[in-house]
Amino acid sequence: MGGEQILPFYIVCDESASMEYNGGIDAINEGIPELHAVIASDPLVDDKARICLMTFSDDAEVLVPLSHASEIEEMPGVSAQGATSFGSAFRLLKSQIGTDISLFRADGFKVLRPTVFFMSDGEPTDDWEQDHQALVDKSTNPHAPNIIAFGVDQANQTTIKEVGTIAAMVMEQGVSAGTALKEVIGGIANSIVASASSSTPTLVIPEDIEGMISLPLDVMDDPSYP
Repeated sequence: MGGEQILPFYIVCDESASMEYNGGIDAINEGIPELHAVIASDPLVDDKARICLMTFSDDAEVLVPLSHASEIEEMPGVSAQGATSFGSAFRLLKSQIGTDISLFRADGFKVLRPTVFFMSDGEPTDDWEQDHQALVDKSTNPHAPNIIAFGVDQANQTTIKEVGTIAAMVMEQGVSAGTALKEVIGGIANSIVASASSSTPTLVIPEDIEGMISLPLDVMDDPSYP
């Protein structure tokens, strides 16, 4: 076990009330179990990757703690409720990632920089920027994750670009939120599989997701963990 590299992935889903009406909740409840099955069925990927499922609305919570996919019997469903508090998600991520990395390092693992897949369908209803900065600022948070942000439906391009640190995508016009999210979750699964399949795990950013447009970012961070 000593020195074994692992890749932590945090899948963060918006479950605010608007997700009920645009098909987003149904897409998550269909897509996440499929993602789980894909990862759990590949022994090499399951060995290298750890996945965590979080949701946020008024508050954020961990539905599935960081685990081998094969150790998760069933992925829980999500239900639409409340507002869209980005800040609650970023605060929980900062706390949880710090705890998780400390535990894995204590067990002798070499933990690569965590990756967050962040999905939302709308504008945040809180002042989230300070919590986001506290999460991603490597000068103050040594465990700052890479964030890949996905926006569908009413999500604002500028906001999604600000959330993503290494990649950001928004839905194409004419595509439903449910359809786009289903494709996004499939892209996340492919990214995790590709990232964890090599003998030296390296983050592979999802590209060419049907129904989604990639947004240029001002700064691209190094995905390797220092």
